[in-house]
Amino acid sequence: MVEHSVPRDADSKPKLLNSVPDIVQALSLAEKFAFHQQKPDGHWCAEFLAQVYPTAQYVIFHQAWGTDLSADASQLRKYLLSLQTSDGSWSIAPDYPGDISPTVEAYLALRLLGQAADSEELRRARSFIRNAGGLGKIRVVTRFLLAQFGLFPWKAVPQVIPELILFPTWSPINCFSVPFWARHTVLPLAIIRHHEPIFALPNGKSASNTFLDELWLDPQRKSAPYGRSLLDLSTNDPIGFLFKAADYLLHALRLLRHSPLRYLARKQTVEWLLRHQNADGSWSGYLLAFQCAVTALLLEGFTFDDTPVRRGLAAMETWTLEDDAEGKRIQSTTSPIWDTALMLEGLCGAGIPRDDDRLRRAADWLKERQLFGPLNDVALYCPDMQTGGGWAFQYDNSWVPDIDDTTAVALSLSTQDVAALDKYWFVCATEWVLGMQNKDGGWSSFDRDCDHEWLHKIPFNDMENLTDPSTADITSRVLELCTLIIRNASAPQGRPPANLVRRAQQAIPGAIRFITSKQEADGSWRARWGVNYVLGTYLSISALASYVEEDGRGPIARIVRQGVSFLNKLQHEDGGWGEVVASYDMPPPPKGQGPSLPSSTSWALLGLLGAGVNAGEPVVQRGIAWLVREQTDLDGAGGASWPEWHFTGVGFPGKVYLGYRFYRHYFPMLALGKYMQVTRMVPKGEDEKTIM
Repeated sequence: MVEHSVPRDADSKPKLLNSVPDIVQALSLAEKFAFHQQKPDGHWCAEFLAQVYPTAQYVIFHQAWGTDLSADASQLRKYLLSLQTSDGSWSIAPDYPGDISPTVEAYLALRLLGQAADSEELRRARSFIRNAGGLGKIRVVTRFLLAQFGLFPWKAVPQVIPELILFPTWSPINCFSVPFWARHTVLPLAIIRHHEPIFALPNGKSASNTFLDELWLDPQRKSAPYGRSLLDLSTNDPIGFLFKAADYLLHALRLLRHSPLRYLARKQTVEWLLRHQNADGSWSGYLLAFQCAVTALLLEGFTFDDTPVRRGLAAMETWTLEDDAEGKRIQSTTSPIWDTALMLEGLCGAGIPRDDDRLRRAADWLKERQLFGPLNDVALYCPDMQTGGGWAFQYDNSWVPDIDDTTAVALSLSTQDVAALDKYWFVCATEWVLGMQNKDGGWSSFDRDCDHEWLHKIPFNDMENLTDPSTADITSRVLELCTLIIRNASAPQGRPPANLVRRAQQAIPGAIRFITSKQEADGSWRARWGVNYVLGTYLSISALASYVEEDGRGPIARIVRQGVSFLNKLQHEDGGWGEVVASYDMPPPPKGQGPSLPSSTSWALLGLLGAGVNAGEPVVQRGIAWLVREQTDLDGAGGASWPEWHFTGVGFPGKVYLGYRFYRHYFPMLALGKYMQVTRMVPKGEDEKTIM
């Protein structure tokens, strides 16, 4: 295996844009914008967007517990209505078809906030819901929410049993056989499912409440089935049949609700929830699991005056935002670690001196939030992962370090500090990441070897989110980190320890095998956490480029060339690239379709330049020109960014999409900075990175 970049003709100078000063000016405006957004303590955190779900669920949660939202009602309505589409629906991403589940949740939230049922907005929403099949077609999570008010019969909601917490780790099904986001939601949800609460609505409390009867096609028949029938499953899906039969049995054996085993399971679940409450009062880092945890504790006898509940409710309010332009809303999570790491790397790449005080404050802020010790979920089922060393995604989520965030932070901080690779924080972080490699050679997002696809057969899992398998996008980023370590094995300063170099060398072959195995026939890679083939291909070819054979004729060279060709073909006539969330649909539309976007264009350029494409090639020149031309979002304080309102982040493909408001900024900075470095036009005060 040879560690070098794709060969370039060292004697040929890339053909440069005629408007090189425009690139320098664009970076200058971007730097000003970035620093205007920096928090006083040095970090960055943009609003985290997830369409209507979080705010609708926030309203529904407070209705359940009798909180008076009248003071915020108009601002909450303003935000919810701003997301309604022309056909009356709410969607899971901008410029995407409406979806019945978020539409039902938004409809209920608006009714609770005083919106008249006969208003034009709700008439259109009602028409969409009924045309989509009515309430019987909503997903399982929305069924859970509605059942708590008697709007959906509990018998038509899948069983989730608290006894899950008692299953040993060697059992095929246990708390740690599912990924963290499911674990932290399912455990409190099982408590809610046990109690089957009925909360009051404006028309009173009833197990068969008529508050939303106008959304049923037949209000007399509310026991809508979920999933395939037992008979249907028996023909070709034995695992699905067994899970469905178990669900039927659990519905029938209601005496289990009063067994000593159920009491023990509830007790241990409460203890688990109390132990997993973060220092800031939150749970899990995600709103739905957070709200389920508070609800579970209250159902188990806690009061609003009890410290865990009081701290939890206070923490929840810190996730809310309000302004005159958009109204009041709540975020489904926060992204300060991710935003700070990528903004820091973007600014370093743009030429800001590494010893700039603003960059040092950002680096220090990140280092202070590294998670050490065995108090995390992974350490509970992986005895070799006791030391910790990772970073979470959120401000405070100490039980769940994130592989992608940890890798991004390590890469970012090593860009800011060229002597970082022998420092304690870097060694611990990298050892933790390398220890999370899966058996297939890849890396997932939070857990290790959490890839049991048969778990998707469980009846309550209509989101298909009970696995955390290896992905090409995360594995490619980790491979980049391994390459950084190998390249600096003999560096004059910041030389990584020999044992860390050995571990990286051992991890690389499996990573390369995994990434290359995921390439599709047209040369592309699908991304799990960002949209989509443009991102996946950029990360994969950039990571593999360092392992191209010396003669440029081997299998890795061919794979990288195919990826480059794929990106070349996707460039739009205007010079940009764009891809929208519809690329995850089945069957998908053609890859790389959508308006040119700053994030997509930047990803494509980073991929091409990272794979060794000459910066003077027309495909690169046109892409760079697009970024310079489209920097039109002025901040009123001398800085500028790029407008982007499409979502390019992914929660669960086809179910939840995400908007990172800084993607439009730090990725263009990274692309323009990379171009400047490749063409040897690094702004004054900055030299080339040790690893490119």
